[in-house]
Amino acid sequence: MAGTNSLRSFGAEHNISLSASKDLDNGMTASYGTVLEDGVADTHFLTVGTDSVTFSVARDNGANLSSSAIPYIGDAFTSINQLGAITTNTLVGTSDYHNGEHARLDINAAGGTITLGYAPNGGTATRPSDSGVDAGNSGTGLIYSGNLGVDGLSILAGIEKGDGVGAQQDAKNRQFGARYNFGQFTVGAERQDEENAALAAAQVELETTTYAVTFAATDNMSIGLYMTDTEEKIGGAKSADDEEIKMVQVGYNLAGLGFSLSYAEVENVSNVNGTDGEQFQIRTIQQF
Repeated sequence: MAGTNSLRSFGAEHNISLSASKDLDNGMTASYGTVLEDGVADTHFLTVGTDSVTFSVARDNGANLSSSAIPYIGDAFTSINQLGAITTNTLVGTSDYHNGEHARLDINAAGGTITLGYAPNGGTATRPSDSGVDAGNSGTGLIYSGNLGVDGLSILAGIEKGDGVGAQQDAKNRQFGARYNFGQFTVGAERQDEENAALAAAQVELETTTYAVTFAATDNMSIGLYMTDTEEKIGGAKSADDEEIKMVQVGYNLAGLGFSLSYAEVENVSNVNGTDGEQFQIRTIQQF
């Protein structure tokens, strides 16, 4: 919808992935790789271990609560976040350890993977020779991802904490989500709670709940319906205006070229009564 706060634009993101693995003399396997995003090394990892336990030094890699158990067909967060929505997905970066240089232990158990992660420093040092500045914002994470041995079930649950600085002190994100596939249908639900010093100072608590159902109409075409509600509490009392998001997505695959259409409507953006918005996004993915 055209207007004072409207925006129409094109955008692109280019990713090149490089990876390799090698069996070591002690029976373990070493794997390593990087992802170049728009020409910059965005992701990297070095992993050593067995089928049961692995140890990694990495950035922007591995299980994390920036992802979701909700069965999104296309990119959802960009569509919603551009509207200024304040779901906990927009806040998760305050406690997200995996986007920093971190060490990680992954243990295969209970029908999935248990991840323990630690990012010791949010400063500027990137090499052993760099002195850097310790910004004091270390982060930790405990995450489970798997199916508990149940076919069709997928669970993502955990907690991430960050020391942070300034308004991002004592950041914490708790998340539990699950989806279940039966035939052509997949249903999902997820709950997130986000805390940090800025929210605490204002006595604000945010709780986001998302429900979804998708339908695989054909082998190449899927349709999804999504509803997200973010409840705000101030001083323990519930705000009258929940932020409500309704979204529909359609995806189609042309043997290597994927298309997704997303249309989202948001009521009471950032829990402000009468502040509404809508977003339409067309996204293509080409893989080689």
